[in-house]
Amino acid sequence: MKTKFGKGIVSGLALAFAICVAASANAAVYYASSSGSPCGTPNYLTIQDAVNHATAGSTVEICAGQGPNADGSYPEQVYINKRLTLAGFAVGNVNQAVITVPVGGVIANATSLTSGNPIQAQIYVSDTTAVNITNVVVDGTGNGINGCEAGTMVGIYYQDASGIINHVVARHQEAADLTDYVGCQWGLGIFVQSGLNAVTGKAGTSTVTVEYSSVHDFMKNGITGNETGTTLHVVDSQVRGLGPVATGENGIQFGFGATGTAVNNSVSDVVYSLCTSLSNCAATATGILVYDSSDVTVNTNHVANTQGAVGIDSDGSLPADDEVIENNVVDGTLVYDAIDVCGSNGSSVTGNTITNSGQSAIHLDSTCALYGGPVGGTAKVSANILNEACAGILDGSASNTIGTNTYYNLVSTQLTADTATCTPPSGGDAVGALAAGSGQRNLKPVRP
Repeated sequence: MKTKFGKGIVSGLALAFAICVAASANAAVYYASSSGSPCGTPNYLTIQDAVNHATAGSTVEICAGQGPNADGSYPEQVYINKRLTLAGFAVGNVNQAVITVPVGGVIANATSLTSGNPIQAQIYVSDTTAVNITNVVVDGTGNGINGCEAGTMVGIYYQDASGIINHVVARHQEAADLTDYVGCQWGLGIFVQSGLNAVTGKAGTSTVTVEYSSVHDFMKNGITGNETGTTLHVVDSQVRGLGPVATGENGIQFGFGATGTAVNNSVSDVVYSLCTSLSNCAATATGILVYDSSDVTVNTNHVANTQGAVGIDSDGSLPADDEVIENNVVDGTLVYDAIDVCGSNGSSVTGNTITNSGQSAIHLDSTCALYGGPVGGTAKVSANILNEACAGILDGSASNTIGTNTYYNLVSTQLTADTATCTPPSGGDAVGALAAGSGQRNLKPVRP
C-alpha cells in the first residue's frame, strides 16, 4: 500500500507538472519588432513571423513604433488561424502599433464564402476561435487597388472565426482618388462572415464583438456582419463615413441572415454624394442597416448626418423580423426616412428621439412587396419623440400597432400611407417625401 500510495503521489505530481507546463506554453508571449531594441523575447522581425511561431492560446505583442517603416509601422498583411491575442505594446511614450500596407499594395489573400471573389485583408482570421485583437491600428492608406472589380479590401476580416476586437482603429480602407471610383462596392473596415469554405469543405460560424473601437474613412461599409451563422455585436464604438462620397456607404450592417446587436455606438457622416434629392437618388447611404436578417437589436445609438439612419428591410429572400429599435438618438437624416422598417413582423420601435428628418421620422414601409418581400408587417411603435419632419409616422400597413408618441414641428403627425408630400421647413435640411418606397428601394447592402 505504501508503495502504491507513493507512486500515486509521484504520478499526480507528474500530471500537475505536465499541466503546468502546457498552461505556461499556452500563456506564452511573443514579440514583434524589427528594431535593434525589441520590447521582449522571443522577438521576431515581423508580426506574421511572431504569429507563425506563437503557440495556441498565447499573445503576440506588437512593439509600438518599432516596425521597419520609417515611422515605426508594420507594412504587412497578417494571417491568423489559431487561438491567440494580437495586441499593441507601448514602448516608452509610443503607444500606437500600426499595421500599414506592404510595399506595392495589398494582394488578395482570402476568398469570399458567398461569391468566391478575391478579398485583400490586412488582418485575416479564419477557421478558429478566441482570436482577440486589441490596441492596434489598421491603416489602408496606399493600398494600390485600382478599379471597382479588383476585389474587396478589408481592414480586419473574420471568416468562420470568432473573437473580440477591442480598442482597435480601422481606417482608410478606401481608394486614393475617390472621384475615379463612383459606385464601387469595396472598402470595408471590419467584416465578419460565415459559410462553406471551398478550400476546407467545411461550414463554420462567426461570433465577433467589436467594442470601444473606431472605424472611419472607409469606402463602402464601416462594420459588416453577413450570412446565416454570423453573430456580430458592435458596442461603444465610433463609425464615421467619408460623407459625402460617390459610393452608397453603410455605417454598420447586419445582412443576409446575420444577427446581433448595435448598442451605444456613434454613427455619422454616411452620405451618398450623388443623392441630393428624392428625384435623383439611385442609392442612399444608411447609418445602421439590417437587411434580410432577424433578431437584431439597435439600442441607444447616436446616428447623425446620414440619408437613412436605421433601415430594416426584407426583400423576400430572408425575413427581417423581431428587431428591437429603441432609445436611439437620430438627427440630421438627409433626404429619406430616419427609421424605415419594411416588411418586418414582430419588431418594435420604442423610445427613440428623432430630429430633422428628410421624409418621415418613422416609416412602417409596405413597399417590400415590389421586390418580393412581405406586403406589410406587424411592427409596434410607441414612446418616441419626433421633431421636425415631413411626417412623424408613415404607416403603410394596417397591421402595425401605433401607440402613444410625442410630436413636435411636423407637417403631418401620422399618415396611413407610404408617401407624404410637404414643403421643407425654411432653413432646414428636410426635403419632403415624393416617391413611394424610396427609402426601401435604394438601400444598398454589400455582399462581397
